[in-house]
Amino acid sequence: MDHLPPEAGQGLTWRALLLGLLLVLVVSLGAPYSLWLVGSSEPTWSYFPSIVGFPFVLLCLGNALLRRLGPRFALRQGELLVILVMGLVTTGIPVFILGTLIALIASPYYAATPENDWAGYIQPYLPSWAIPQPVGDSIRWFWEGLPAGQPLPLGVWLGPLCWWLSLILAVYFVCLCLVVILRRQWVEQERLIFPLTEMPRLLIEEEGGCVGAPVFWIGLALSLGLVLFNMISYFQPGFPRTDIWAGFSLQFGRDFPEIQFRLIPPILGFIFLASTSISFSIWFFYLVAVLQEGVTNRFGYDLTRPDAFVWGMQSLSWQGWGAFVAMVLWSLWTGREHLGAVGRQVFRGRRTLDDRGEILSYRVAVWGGLLALGYIVAWLWHSGLDLYLALLFVAGVLIGYTGITRLVIQTGMYYLTTPVGGQAFALALTGTNVGAANLVPLSLNYAWFGDVQSVFMPSAAHAAKLDEVAGVRRRLGPVLGLAVVVGLVTTTWFVLHLCYKYGAGNLRSWYFAAGGGIGSMAFDGVIRQLNDPVGVDWGKVGYAGFGALVYSLLALCQYRFHWWPLHPVGLAVAPLWMTRLCAFSVFCAWALKTLILRYRGVAGYRAARPFFVGLIAGFFLGAGISFGVDVVWFFGVGHGVPW
Repeated sequence: MDHLPPEAGQGLTWRALLLGLLLVLVVSLGAPYSLWLVGSSEPTWSYFPSIVGFPFVLLCLGNALLRRLGPRFALRQGELLVILVMGLVTTGIPVFILGTLIALIASPYYAATPENDWAGYIQPYLPSWAIPQPVGDSIRWFWEGLPAGQPLPLGVWLGPLCWWLSLILAVYFVCLCLVVILRRQWVEQERLIFPLTEMPRLLIEEEGGCVGAPVFWIGLALSLGLVLFNMISYFQPGFPRTDIWAGFSLQFGRDFPEIQFRLIPPILGFIFLASTSISFSIWFFYLVAVLQEGVTNRFGYDLTRPDAFVWGMQSLSWQGWGAFVAMVLWSLWTGREHLGAVGRQVFRGRRTLDDRGEILSYRVAVWGGLLALGYIVAWLWHSGLDLYLALLFVAGVLIGYTGITRLVIQTGMYYLTTPVGGQAFALALTGTNVGAANLVPLSLNYAWFGDVQSVFMPSAAHAAKLDEVAGVRRRLGPVLGLAVVVGLVTTTWFVLHLCYKYGAGNLRSWYFAAGGGIGSMAFDGVIRQLNDPVGVDWGKVGYAGFGALVYSLLALCQYRFHWWPLHPVGLAVAPLWMTRLCAFSVFCAWALKTLILRYRGVAGYRAARPFFVGLIAGFFLGAGISFGVDVVWFFGVGHGVPW
């Protein structure tokens, strides 16, 4: 970060900060509004989602025009990137953090029935300070709607939400500290590509960027045109559609998973910017996973019990988790010299690394991260978890966040989750016979580590990478913190307002479905574990161990043999349900980039990049326009544009 462009350091201005906060409000208010009221797209469902991509593309195109008409009013590159990262770090908050949190902690009393017996199994083990208590009709009104003239009963929510938000802020801060500690190793030593940052970087360049290239506009028109063409069927239901992202599917045979052929423009664009060895490995190991799953299904060989938020390929998900763990451990081993230097600088005062270009100093990152980690463990212990189980769960969380971040910045898979959750990881090692006093508080943490998508840590890593252009450095930490706090406070108020105004049970979200929604997933799972307790799940541990072993062998081959074609990260993402939807697009991106490099060389690849950036930009524009059409003409029965 020492070699900065001429504009570096000029990214943090008052107008950039205000526009960034405006984008934070768009994310915080727009995502619940689009998904739960309009019934339109889920706009935060990735690590570069449409709710950020649409306004950012509009801003970049408008700024390019302004540079021609009134250059002195145009935003600088650094300002555009500050605005972008403020939006990115808040994308997980509205749905995957506060949506799940509020729905989950509101359900254990309202959704309790004689049939599910939550009153006997669940309620005695709920920490009262973390759950809104059913005082009067306050929780019933949350689900059914607030009567006219009644004030919003915020009193029952204030205490529990303060506790939960303190936990979430601590988790976010630990993730930021990990990014600071690992950034130099990832960027300068391993030279990971960060494909998701290539798109905005190319879009904002004044000279040699995408906007001035004709092929950019061809890609944009093609991608946008597909969405606009399909919008005709909104008004004329019988009109033909070209839903290439819906695609079709084929099977090798009975018991084999379907192979889905979907061509998704933003995935095609982002993966084109990644390494061909990685994109090849993703689709190759996906085909291997399909074959492996089909063979084991044919012979009825399945050793694992179902886990929450694992959609299909249950056994192979544990194999992928083993690869996940091995990937994180190999990454730490590869960076042992850098990590050792950080440790010596913090604990022994041997200053061998210049950390002035980092978001936080190494001393703050290490000591602050340890203190925040201690608070997280203490919070979990206070909620009822035994200390050893809290430590195992936190270890699973850290592996999950670090693994997702590494995969996103290395592969360009902007749509990704963990193979299994931290709760499942802990219980596989301890067994489920740990009693309701452990199982209930552990299940409550599905509120923030369950549907693990659009998490903070990859966005923080992208912010650190983009700061190479913005040059904000130490001031970026408070900016990201401001964005997160504003996002949390705004979304908390807005979600409570929506739920009490319309009734949470009437919103268009499975989180708030009748019978408890996400609460049913969490608490009914606890009851199943209580009624059928088991010890250490050696089937899951065995699959994970096999995945870790295969990943390690692949990593050694990649390290020792320069000709080795298979990158081990493909093994970690192969069983994910996202990969099943994206694999064909990954294959197409790999094939196109390989052909271009072979016949046109690096110059041909650079000339083709604007086209693929245009595919991404056009799709973002199409998703935004589709949302606007839904708001005006199809409110409540909108049309989701996926991805």
